Amino acid sequence: MSDVSKTSGARILLSCLLLSFILVGCGRKASFVHDDAGILTNDEKSRIEEMDAALLRDVGINIIVATVKESPDNIDIASAEMFGDYVPETRKGDSNAVLFLIDPTGKQVRVEVGYGLEHIFTDGFVGYIERRQMVPFFKSGKVGSGIEATVELMVSKAMGRIDEQTESLYETGEYLSGGGGASTDADIGSGAVPKDIVSSPAEFAAQPTPELALEAYRKSLGLHVKDPNLGVFTPETRKFFSQWTVTDAQQDNAMRVIEDNISTARVKTDGDRAVIVFPVQTREASPYFLVRGDAGWMLDFATMSRVIAFNHKNQWHMRSYDNPYMFAFDDVRFDTHGFPHAK
Repeated sequence: MSDVSKTSGARILLSCLLLSFILVGCGRKASFVHDDAGILTNDEKSRIEEMDAALLRDVGINIIVATVKESPDNIDIASAEMFGDYVPETRKGDSNAVLFLIDPTGKQVRVEVGYGLEHIFTDGFVGYIERRQMVPFFKSGKVGSGIEATVELMVSKAMGRIDEQTESLYETGEYLSGGGGASTDADIGSGAVPKDIVSSPAEFAAQPTPELALEAYRKSLGLHVKDPNLGVFTPETRKFFSQWTVTDAQQDNAMRVIEDNISTARVKTDGDRAVIVFPVQTREASPYFLVRGDAGWMLDFATMSRVIAFNHKNQWHMRSYDNPYMFAFDDVRFDTHGFPHAK
């Protein structure tokens, strides 16, 4: 081998070693997910890794998920130690990082918040999303989905979409704890939270107009109604919600989005179908699909769930145009990723 080849090879090796040191040096692992307990599927890990990488790149928040095989003596102390291992910059006292520590054996979770984010993700907020978002998913055995759903709410909070009025929902003594973050009990896989049947189904029946159907749904959100068989839902939607985990935190957030944007809503109809749309620049407020049946207008969440998706910033986009509601978007163009833009 020539001296030039040897020199080039040495440089390549040195570069690889340097990159490895940057990625794993000081105890840090080059990953957003550390599933030592093996409770996440490969697909869940991939989705969380992709989402967290995008959040770090575009929002500047570093979210790390860790599960442990053996229950620590004290999850609060353990999370602080793991935080320093996975996010060494916390030692500088200015970290925009969050650690989700999940202990399936001890049936507990902790969300540890870096100093740089404590003013945004307060103890009250963290306790709220743990108990009203994570725990219901975890009880249903849907750990990956619970993590993703919780991160969605954290993004809304970080981007200033949760106002002071909404903030009062969780800033109570019920959710407060010491330190930067909060911990709570979480019995993973113990069983889905029962969906109680409403005692007054007429309040949530199909409605004479699409606007009233959305209002009936908004009322159900405010009351935390989780009955999947409401008359304001299409039959396919009732089947969909019977299998779907619905949490108080999701309902609070959905109600907030409706109330924040209802004044700008427009209704477009085509025969027995309608779409309630919001200005395209309001990317958090996705459209609502409705169908008119014999009893009145009903919300079609089953189709919405198939064709509408959200990115890591909670911005909606179309993942499929094969649906009977596209008539409502004749004044919109969709880019290659399905995001809407005004024509």
